[in-house]
Amino acid sequence: MRILAKLFFTFSFLLIANFTRCQVPEYQKIQLKDFFASADEKANNAVWRTDYYICTGIAYAKSIGKTPSDFAVFVGNHHSWEGIKGQGLEPAVQILNAVIKLYENSTFEITSESDSLVTMLSNRPYKVYFENDQMLGVSVGEFESCLWGHIKILAERIGLNFNYKIEGNQIVSSLAIKK
Repeated sequence: MRILAKLFFTFSFLLIANFTRCQVPEYQKIQLKDFFASADEKANNAVWRTDYYICTGIAYAKSIGKTPSDFAVFVGNHHSWEGIKGQGLEPAVQILNAVIKLYENSTFEITSESDSLVTMLSNRPYKVYFENDQMLGVSVGEFESCLWGHIKILAERIGLNFNYKIEGNQIVSSLAIKK
């Protein structure tokens, strides 16, 4: 009886081991690739995807009779800068710097600064996405109206005034503490 029990357990163990081994493939036909060699390539792709989704939202808004500004209000009311409320101008300036500097071939600089007002100058590096002035039926002007319009809303909700003006290939912008 002991031998029979040992044979039964041995046979059960071999059966379970063989079954488990059969469940794991010996090799994988599809070998996954890392499509982005560098952190810059990953960041550039992420920025492009974000802009593509912004254009998707604008295109949808237009398809239901809304404007890019309507979409900016929608986005501005669903995003938040609450985490930097009451911390002065620097965190908001750093966010704007990041918005631009994540793009390839971007420039961003502070042109003047005081405790209550910062003026900045940047280029418009996202324009390269708008071949023939369109992406998904959205113009670069509509994109900018949404992008900068929602930033204005975010700033206002935390006690800052954000203004911008597009001059050629430059954006002159300012952040001021509301009085």
